[in-house]
Amino acid sequence: MTLPTTQKAVLVPSQGAPAQVHDDVPLPEPSATQLLVKIIYAAINPVDVFTTQFGLLVESWPFVPGSEASGIVVKAGANAMSPLGGHFKEGDLVSGCVRLGVAGHGTFAEYCLLDAEVAVPKPQGLSLASAATVTVGVLTAFLGIFGELGIGIEGIEEGKGAGNGRWVAVFGGAGAVGKFAVQTLKLAGYKVVTTSSTKSFESVRLIGADAVVDYKLPADEIVEQITQITDGKVDLAFDAVSVNNNLVAKMFTAIPPSSAERVFTTTNDWDPVPDASLGFVTKGITLGPIGRPESAVLNKKLTTWIPVIYRLLDNGKLKPGDYSVEGQGVEGIPHAWEAQKSGRLGSKKVIVKVADE
Repeated sequence: MTLPTTQKAVLVPSQGAPAQVHDDVPLPEPSATQLLVKIIYAAINPVDVFTTQFGLLVESWPFVPGSEASGIVVKAGANAMSPLGGHFKEGDLVSGCVRLGVAGHGTFAEYCLLDAEVAVPKPQGLSLASAATVTVGVLTAFLGIFGELGIGIEGIEEGKGAGNGRWVAVFGGAGAVGKFAVQTLKLAGYKVVTTSSTKSFESVRLIGADAVVDYKLPADEIVEQITQITDGKVDLAFDAVSVNNNLVAKMFTAIPPSSAERVFTTTNDWDPVPDASLGFVTKGITLGPIGRPESAVLNKKLTTWIPVIYRLLDNGKLKPGDYSVEGQGVEGIPHAWEAQKSGRLGSKKVIVKVADE
């Protein structure tokens, strides 16, 4: 396959500067363990604002943002091994979460680099559009549940995890991360009480939530409802939207402790950690360094989990959320990005169709 030497991409010239579409961005070259992917669908995520506005993990400027995409492998390194086994090859369909802030990896472009060890082969049961929406959410959910809450992964493919019907509180069950957290916890054998907007109650119940509480209620009322629903027996909490440190502290203060360790996991790594003297441990979820050589432990965990994720997506036991295609081509990405930031699409994942399959 003959590839171009340059590509069209969205560039942010400096921290906080407006995004601009350029058509002369050099095409990156994959290393021996990487893939060069022709992007078919690019997804928009909240972290894209953190990189461009605050410089999170950005190594140099100008910078091509974008963290998640699906597409076609057009070049594979000599040692680009699939988490499913065997070598990736030209023509394979994949999705993935790329290295944040590293040149050549941004997905707001026609092509991007993807580290083979954390690439997710597209399940047959999923369209490329749906595949573009799952990796950030499902990998974050797995990191929180199996990496930080200490839950065992054994038996989840059969829906026979060792949760034994114990309760977990998931805050933000309708979002991209929360939807996968709810479904995964149910496969692990837990009962789930979650928060969402009232318009999302039915959708989160359909993916397995046992009970739903309106997140717009005052904190005391949310805690009271969770306490009643769980009979005051909840020791694990997952904040899928990164804004509930105080609410979780209030919940664990109000509910009498049990003999089990209380653990709270969250993607919020900017606010102060809740006071451990309140009787629970807080553990952060860190997906941001994915793919980087210095993140060998993280990458190994993800490589181990991806075959499980692949099978659960393929057989429909994990279901992607709704999405909205908000643009066409690289030129459509800035508009779609504004649509995502506006919040008008609610919990729908915003994607752009960058190219035809």
